[in-house]
Amino acid sequence: MSDINGLRTNLAGRDNRYSRVKIFLSTILLFVAFAITHLIKRGNLHIEGIYLEFLPLYFCCWLLSSLLTGKFKVRPAGDDKYMSRLEPYFSSALFFVGLLSLFIFGLNLYELSRFIVFGSPGIYLLLEILFLSGNFLPLFRVRDMGKPGERRFSVVFFLLEFILLTLTFLVIHFCKIGTIRLQDDYQEVLLLIYFLWLFTGLLVHRFVIPEEKNYFRTIYPSLKSTFIGLSIASFFVFGFRTGFSRLLVFGTLGLYAVFEIFIISIFYLRRRQKKIDVPEINLFEVPETPISRMIEGAVQKERLEAKQVRIEKAGYASPVVGEKLEKVYLRNFPEWFSFIKNAVALESVDILRAEVMDTANIYNVEVLPDNSLELFLNLQPLNNLRRINTYLVEVNRKLGLGGILLGRFEPCEKRYIYFLKNYPPVLANFLYFFDFTWKRVFPKLPILRRIYFGITGGQSRVFSLAEALGRLYFCGFEVVSLESFDNYVYFVVQKMKAPVSDVAPSYGILFKQRRIGQGGKFMHIYKMRTMHPFSEYIHQYIYEKNKLDDKGKISDDFRITGWGRFLRALWIDEIPMLFNLVKGDLKWVGVRPLSETFFNTYPQDLQQERIRFQPGLIPPYYADMPRSIEEVWESERVYLENYRVHPWRTDFFYFFKALNNILFHRAKSA
Repeated sequence: MSDINGLRTNLAGRDNRYSRVKIFLSTILLFVAFAITHLIKRGNLHIEGIYLEFLPLYFCCWLLSSLLTGKFKVRPAGDDKYMSRLEPYFSSALFFVGLLSLFIFGLNLYELSRFIVFGSPGIYLLLEILFLSGNFLPLFRVRDMGKPGERRFSVVFFLLEFILLTLTFLVIHFCKIGTIRLQDDYQEVLLLIYFLWLFTGLLVHRFVIPEEKNYFRTIYPSLKSTFIGLSIASFFVFGFRTGFSRLLVFGTLGLYAVFEIFIISIFYLRRRQKKIDVPEINLFEVPETPISRMIEGAVQKERLEAKQVRIEKAGYASPVVGEKLEKVYLRNFPEWFSFIKNAVALESVDILRAEVMDTANIYNVEVLPDNSLELFLNLQPLNNLRRINTYLVEVNRKLGLGGILLGRFEPCEKRYIYFLKNYPPVLANFLYFFDFTWKRVFPKLPILRRIYFGITGGQSRVFSLAEALGRLYFCGFEVVSLESFDNYVYFVVQKMKAPVSDVAPSYGILFKQRRIGQGGKFMHIYKMRTMHPFSEYIHQYIYEKNKLDDKGKISDDFRITGWGRFLRALWIDEIPMLFNLVKGDLKWVGVRPLSETFFNTYPQDLQQERIRFQPGLIPPYYADMPRSIEEVWESERVYLENYRVHPWRTDFFYFFKALNNILFHRAKSA
């Protein structure tokens, strides 16, 4: 896990941390600026009507522009140039105004006051410069971010883009007027487009050729320049009520951006080909990635703890099942058979109670008698089954207690590696994006899933390693052994219980977790999903394999998604817990309600002490910042002891101490 974190920290030599103080103060300054302009223009602070409806759009444009320009990120150490510190604020203000202009223009919100719409970002920028850009906040300074790559201005590229822009304008003009001869008004439009192109190009270094290895970072200046140009054009159209042709302005800029990205892509592919087209480098060689290390790490733990499972029957032994698998069913899969042979005592399985299939049709499983099998093998990957859970539940019914299920699946992590192996990097990422969207995103969305299943019949669906294992545990199986080869993860699992009775397992963005609350009673905590679907069902499995780190969290937890880590860093995943606070399930400060698995790892005396009191939203360890699980236990003991004597005073003290750690010492969501 440390390798993955190190890779992310060193990527492009940048520090991607966000300052919570900046976010908090900027939010306050934003609403102060809006209130000031509203007061000046309308003479009161009573925001109503269209301005009340405009506020969410105003806030969203501000947040998006701030995130795009990296304004909230901590500054690198040694960055003492004042203008360098101001650049993100000016860029963010420009994006902010541009976004507002685009939305107002697109939604026809012309009745809004231009003074309020454009004056408030101006006042907000001034307030930010006064309060956030000075030297008096040293906490914004961190380590050096590293030197940028070598960059050079390309005259050929500049002239090529100028010709491309001119030709694009003439094409749009011909489609609109029917001639390439320009009238006086359209000559002014062309001059405006030239100005926008040159201004935005110089602003974002569009004409400087970066030595980038990443495709997105190569085309990013073009995308950014196009966005700024469209924003400024929208500002002029809305702000000055100009009579410019929208088709000429926006059509030219949009079509030019498409052509420009196409040319840059060709340039990038040609340069990449030159870099990789040397004899010592294999074009299709796949470097080790955090994803591959994660998969292999999970499988390696299974290898080290591998055990051979058997069907317990007194005095029974027969080589028939092993011979059939090796010489008939798995003769084309020798590695798979070797894995099964090492994981299962095949001589203990009765051939009359073993079933091998190669089908995605669940009917072939349903017709088998219940509790009739000791071993079941389906050669079809789980990805080809339309209703995976229904299939696994049926197999559970057909197997007796302790029965063995053999199978395989292709996780999305492996599928990405497959594309890297078979295609050049740029094309691989491009193809994987559409493959992921079609095979993973479409099947999850209510309307789009009908289109997907109607076309594919459910074939070749994509899901993560955590989701696949979670589905197996949800359906009553436990992992005996895992192996990874041929782009698949192969599994041997054993039926240990009936399937979980949840009507709707946690599959969406918002979900509820079962926790132990006051009096030892179970309660449900609402959270925003930061893990892969069905991940909660392998909680005990991951805990037993990986144990806890020094902070009391599961080590190397591959269940957490990339965007989930981002949500946790900004505490966004905790927002739904406010509903529990309103319901009265939680109070503001108190020990967090734990899952049954975590609760059972606590000392017996602390378990009994915890359930005596109502749990809380803000736990005491955010105030004490413990470094080990033992210190977490001690922190909770001290809090509960103080709370028993002085409840209000204790909660007041812990609340503000925790708030200080969250804002200034980077305490993160659990």
